[in-house]
Amino acid sequence: MLTVFTSVKGVLGRGIVGRMTATGPLTRRERVRETTTVEIKRTARELLVREGPAALTLRAITREMGLTAPALYRYFDSHEEVVGAVCHDVLDELTQVLQAARDTVGTDDPVGRLMATCREFRRWALAHPREFQLTFASAVDARPPKSPGTGADLSFGAVFLEIFVEIWAHRRFAAPDEGHLPPDLVRQLRRFSAAVGDRLPPGVLLAYLSGWVRLYGAVTIEVFGHLEFARIDAGAMFEAMLADMSRQLTTPPRSTVGSAAR
Repeated sequence: MLTVFTSVKGVLGRGIVGRMTATGPLTRRERVRETTTVEIKRTARELLVREGPAALTLRAITREMGLTAPALYRYFDSHEEVVGAVCHDVLDELTQVLQAARDTVGTDDPVGRLMATCREFRRWALAHPREFQLTFASAVDARPPKSPGTGADLSFGAVFLEIFVEIWAHRRFAAPDEGHLPPDLVRQLRRFSAAVGDRLPPGVLLAYLSGWVRLYGAVTIEVFGHLEFARIDAGAMFEAMLADMSRQLTTPPRSTVGSAAR
């Protein structure tokens, strides 16, 4: 299964890999292959948007395109590869949208950049509920985003991680002290830290993960309408959550507060 924190390069299908590794002008056969690969993915996404993730089957795709099943297998080895290719396109699209939203705020205000990115994530999810469901609302084996210089593709999740690095570099905030955390959690956070380039201490990574849990949970609940029972404006609750996150990320450590008071 895919996760928003995983590179999906390995499940993009033979057609995608061929296109990405081609050098020089494409041959006529390669152009036909690329065109058909793009059409398969477009058809799959149209089925997803129109009928939901359950409709995203190889049989439905071949029926829509007028292909036979053996013909489709010349481009993708399995249903998982087709889904992986669609998710890759969705995450690539979303990543670009989030980066554009982030960059509407200057680098001198990294917390503001995070708030803009969070708002855009919510806006996109509400505008693309079926794509959100396919890509985010599945039981997955989550892995950390890859850091620059590791030779691995950056994932969608790295957009938020990079902003956290900016925030921590700009001004230190009150983060959990690892001495007050369960030892097993500290060990896991240190492994996570190593996986993302040792740029943030364990307590800051815990703040990052906690923030992602809040953001993802709030958006998922709203997309699936699970807050309607309370008859509360989900947008107002979302803004209240962002305000709380902003306060946490701008509250200096206690030692800094104490030093300023003296």
